[in-house]
Amino acid sequence: MQLSDNDIRKIQKLMREKAWSPVYALLDDARDQAITREDKARETYWRSIALKNQGRYQEAIDLLRKDGTLFNSQCLPLKIIAEVLERMGDDQGALRELSMAPIEQEMEDFYGLAIDTKFLYFYLLAKIGDRSVLNRLSEIPDDYRHITMGGKFLTKADVVALLNRT
Repeated sequence: MQLSDNDIRKIQKLMREKAWSPVYALLDDARDQAITREDKARETYWRSIALKNQGRYQEAIDLLRKDGTLFNSQCLPLKIIAEVLERMGDDQGALRELSMAPIEQEMEDFYGLAIDTKFLYFYLLAKIGDRSVLNRLSEIPDDYRHITMGGKFLTKADVVALLNRT
């Protein structure tokens, strides 16, 4: 069974309400009835988001490492893992994850995910003071905005400002 758009809206609403038991009940049903790879990937994605939103970071990471190959884009699970590691204060671990992302290979088929992954990688490099990022920022569109796990928008100007503070 594929999670329907209505199921996803319900899961999102329940997550906003922090009603974790019904979230996992829906996801458990979806997992039990998953037939196709896409069904399994969709359930894995939403379960990882629920775990992340609940603060069960290591479980989200473990799930994505175990089942991340289900996704058509490998940038997606690696980016989520990196975001979680950054939230946990492990910027170096996040950079290690992102260094494995096939960003350039996925640029044509999964542009949005690839460019978002690249921006996050550049941002994390800037956080640790790697000024070489300045030479590569032109690879990101000028009007690009990244949304963090906390819902904050970041732009290229934020990356430059971060480097100017380090």
